[in-house]
Amino acid sequence: MPVFRLAMHPASEGDALMLSWGEEDALHRALIDLGRTKNYRALKPLLQTIGTFELFAISHIDADHIEGAVPLFAEPALPFTARNVWFNAYSQLVDARERLRDAETLGVDQAEKVTAGIKASGWPWNSQFASRIVSTGSPEAAAPLTFAGGLKLTLLSPTDQELTRLLPTWERALAEAHLRKEDKEPVELAETEGREILGSLNVEALAARQFSGDGTRPNGSSIAFIAEFDQKRVLMAADSHADVIEAALERLGHSAENPLRLDCLKVSHHGSKANTSPAVLSLIDCTRFAFSTDGSHHGHPDAETIARILKHDPGRRKTLIFNFRQPSTEQWDDENLRTRWHYDCLFPEAGKEGIEFEL
Repeated sequence: MPVFRLAMHPASEGDALMLSWGEEDALHRALIDLGRTKNYRALKPLLQTIGTFELFAISHIDADHIEGAVPLFAEPALPFTARNVWFNAYSQLVDARERLRDAETLGVDQAEKVTAGIKASGWPWNSQFASRIVSTGSPEAAAPLTFAGGLKLTLLSPTDQELTRLLPTWERALAEAHLRKEDKEPVELAETEGREILGSLNVEALAARQFSGDGTRPNGSSIAFIAEFDQKRVLMAADSHADVIEAALERLGHSAENPLRLDCLKVSHHGSKANTSPAVLSLIDCTRFAFSTDGSHHGHPDAETIARILKHDPGRRKTLIFNFRQPSTEQWDDENLRTRWHYDCLFPEAGKEGIEFEL
């Protein structure tokens, strides 16, 4: 009996995600991001047990997605093997800019920890793209990319334009994520910023707040895709911008009248109010929504995002899936709200962090 699962491992406020597909006794796996340093170290024994991944995708250079890759590539012996690596480094950004200019591409070697680690690993890096750019602007992205065991990935983000926009701030983004070669070991963030825990959640009022899209350049460069296996689909949105996902879905022929059927949306940017727009929700047919965050640093998921999801589809039964029970998620585990808005909450088992579920 084929299985298709998504695991959201504990990754602080970030992502350490694993897709598993195939027969139970012969599963294939993809790893997407590695959270922070402490998250990688906690996950390392499992990675060693698995041994081989069909894909290791590093979605973008925000620390809560990529920081764990720094100690990974510092290991004297890597704990696993990846048959494919997806990551856009500085050279990919430059080549995307030159492709937009319709000029000869330039190879630029920006020395930083993850790029150097990927090169040293010998793992095939962006090899499924002739340009070596993981972008919807690459011809290979016009059709689903296939992986061993029958998984298909349809790339939705980034565009060449979004990669190019990151160029002027690449060095600053590297410094903020402690990814330059001269940077010391990343320091764990412990503070909480911007948390808004509401005593009484008014879904109507929250959903009515005006949507204002994310403009941060690293998030715009996120690798986001639809993963499909055995007629089931999950949209892995990383920290992607809503307008980029909206445009990609429309290019695929989806509309409010012909929405994309999904078995799960792994919600963009940990449920930030700036990354899941009403327009995106109108382009998908989905009743399960997954959020990866412990709520630290930014207090995600934002209440507006969940309210938009509930208000968009008030009649059908929905499921909100969380990999941490924390104030920003626990506030939704309210019987009156669940009854009024027809949804259930799925949390990790008592005393545990992280969650795995069937798609």
